[in-house]
Amino acid sequence: MISPFKVLMISHLRRSRTYARSLIMAKNLVKRGHKVTLLSTAEERKTGMSVDSEDGVRMIESPDLFTGKMRTGWDLWNLFNRLRFMDRDSGQYDIVHTFETRPVSIYPALRQLRRRPALFLTDWNDWWGRGGIISENRPRWYRWLFEGLETHYEEAFRCRADGLTVISTALKQRAVQLGMPPDRIRVISGGATPQDYPCWPVQECRQRVGVTSSSLIVGFSSIVAHYELEMIIKVIAEIKKTLPDAKLMITGKPGTLVQGLAQEYGVSENVFLTGYVSFEDLPVYLGCADLFILPFPDKVYNVGRWPNKIGDYLCAGRPIVANPVGDVKTLLEEHSIGSLAAWDPADFAAKILQIYQNPDLAAQMGQAARKLAEEKLDWQLLTEQLEDFYLQLWLSKQTQTLP
Repeated sequence: MISPFKVLMISHLRRSRTYARSLIMAKNLVKRGHKVTLLSTAEERKTGMSVDSEDGVRMIESPDLFTGKMRTGWDLWNLFNRLRFMDRDSGQYDIVHTFETRPVSIYPALRQLRRRPALFLTDWNDWWGRGGIISENRPRWYRWLFEGLETHYEEAFRCRADGLTVISTALKQRAVQLGMPPDRIRVISGGATPQDYPCWPVQECRQRVGVTSSSLIVGFSSIVAHYELEMIIKVIAEIKKTLPDAKLMITGKPGTLVQGLAQEYGVSENVFLTGYVSFEDLPVYLGCADLFILPFPDKVYNVGRWPNKIGDYLCAGRPIVANPVGDVKTLLEEHSIGSLAAWDPADFAAKILQIYQNPDLAAQMGQAARKLAEEKLDWQLLTEQLEDFYLQLWLSKQTQTLP
């Protein structure tokens, strides 16, 4: 039996954005008997710290002078409040695990470690700096000002930690190149929550949502980040040549860009925008799809990341058509859950139609997808791997400190 750990997790993200990784890990650690505190950024508040609880996790929120998407871990006021709070916090933590290493995360972690030595880990879940997200999804002025700074904070503190969790094999390789010993790195991909995510038949879901179409529906889901929209629209335009009534269903808030693209490619009547869908309603909406599309071009930021939406796709029990890039390539090659297409609308469309027009194949792939969510990528299982890694590092550190 593992003695319960007292764990401090620190994230620069707003609380609502921690659900995809740090918070779900925290909740599952609590279920396994550990005591976990998670420090995140408030959604809107600009003054004052707050403390509450969510499913047994002690939640601390810090203020930030920026708003919305600009609350990204660089605000000095946020950092000041966190440092002051850590100086007063009475928590006696065994483990400090910081999710990414931007200033509002790394400096409070280091402050806490100076106050009381503990096992120290960082989590690396995106390729942020040079060549990564900053090169693809940020304005030119932002790249010019912050690329060097982003890369510094992304890399400088990794080897100072006792351990490193990473979301992809590419980030593990990058950490090894920085000098981190491989045995102190654990790959923990994004996961799934099948116990909270019913898998219903297509027609039942369409009846519940009010979708009358009996033709092909291709699903694409995201909360806020809708990358590669033009490729998706081009794909449905290709499919329309064979199936004029086919639909592309997009959940979340893709903005006005998708409407302009749909009009440009003549598929306005083929695109179904659901708008924001609550977590509770998402399974039935995604269940309307016959299969899912996951555009994943061969770029550095994709090689280094894990698309969290794939956990929802797997839970829905539908095939996935993606591109052979990064860990997505490995996942689809090792498990019969869909097809890999070239970065070409025609090939994407051909792979989708091949599955759709073969119901037995589609059913087998869907069953394999659900099985993968339940038996390999369930967050409860991934959190057991995290717990095992904590214990491994803990025992190693205790051995090193023996006289």
